[in-house]
Amino acid sequence: MRNRIWGLAALGGVLLSSTAFAGTCKSMVLYENGSSAGRMEESTRSFPEAPEWSANWGDFEGMKSPYVRLSGMRNYRSDWTGSLVFDALPATVQGGSLKLKVRSTQAANFGVWLSGAGGNGKISFHALAAGKAQSLEIPVADLLGSGNVEVDKVGIGLFGVPANQYTTLFVDDIELTCVQEGGAVAAAGGTIGGTAAGGTDTDVGTAADFSPYVFVDVNPASPVREGLFEDVYERPVKSRYSASERLSLKGKTQAHFVIPEESQLQILGIKDADALSARESWRGWYASLFLVEKGRLEEGYIPNSKRIFEEAQTIASMSDYTTLPVLFADVDYGVSYCEDSTCAKWEIEDYRLALAGIPTPCVHASKVRLVYDPYFTVTPSGRLPRLEFCTAGRCLELNPKSEGVLEFGSAGIQEILVKIHLENQTLEQKLFVEVK
Repeated sequence: MRNRIWGLAALGGVLLSSTAFAGTCKSMVLYENGSSAGRMEESTRSFPEAPEWSANWGDFEGMKSPYVRLSGMRNYRSDWTGSLVFDALPATVQGGSLKLKVRSTQAANFGVWLSGAGGNGKISFHALAAGKAQSLEIPVADLLGSGNVEVDKVGIGLFGVPANQYTTLFVDDIELTCVQEGGAVAAAGGTIGGTAAGGTDTDVGTAADFSPYVFVDVNPASPVREGLFEDVYERPVKSRYSASERLSLKGKTQAHFVIPEESQLQILGIKDADALSARESWRGWYASLFLVEKGRLEEGYIPNSKRIFEEAQTIASMSDYTTLPVLFADVDYGVSYCEDSTCAKWEIEDYRLALAGIPTPCVHASKVRLVYDPYFTVTPSGRLPRLEFCTAGRCLELNPKSEGVLEFGSAGIQEILVKIHLENQTLEQKLFVEVK
């Protein structure tokens, strides 16, 4: 359970701020002891409960009430994030640091970031000990880049919160140490640093418009996926072959999977379809992998595709289907073809399946973020091609560990043309999704 979605990067200690700033700047308190107005954006909040802005649960070491309190519990392991908006923002910051005090009732991975004119910046991660208040100070340059940068919001999150664990986070004394004198918001001059983004059409929007996404650290060729929300790793697909049949087939092919012709026709009916219902398209990725895995000749060669499919759906649902992990499979297998009407003789032909998918049949917005995270891939060879998703006259190009925004032209059933750029060829596939 060490690698988790949205935030399982290396935990950092307290970062010291830089003391050399260009020009004149002043400190700006955004929130202190309940005296500053603020709110959390509902569109970015995944904390189970809304924040309490003037909570008084007593004084903690270095943290005096009132303060912001965020609490809750879920029945699955998850990340809790949200963007804080204050009356003093937006402001132009000229270096300096972001300072704040935090306390968690449980040991937790805490992340904080800033949002500006260019979107969300990098996340700074900190290990919080249970029941201990900590004062954090992070250079703005580490969050949003150097130079004069605009700060609009302060993002906070608890990452990898265990299932069925009630957790409370307290936040207080939020401050920017070097805000440009005069109060005017200048154009951001720094470089915005966030999670990797590739191929985004600027007319459509950028992935920085969404809550931060941190990629799971996994070798795409590894058959092991630790599980994002559960520790139990079950293999739900029963092999179609007995032990003796597997042994016989292994003597005839080097393939790790062998499927009958009728199963291959079902896979091709999904992969090469010019028209599918949104539900058929959504189920197509897992339905195809199910048929392949059912023909396995040995155990543990690929990860549990059902688990990956369900976890991608959970991640999508946590963002109200605005962030969609891309499902991808690149698997070699054999297809057994009968050579006569009685199938007394048959031959095995090699086949390579490259198939993409998305984890929902419908979305509720005209723009969605696609994330190409290797965790959601099934590729024993480790091959991860460049992918393009085209709709409404625009194409979004994604490389592994990148993300971007796809825009739909209208409501209703929409066709997405997927281009899979392999070593020396490009394969095409169509996905269908309903925009409501």
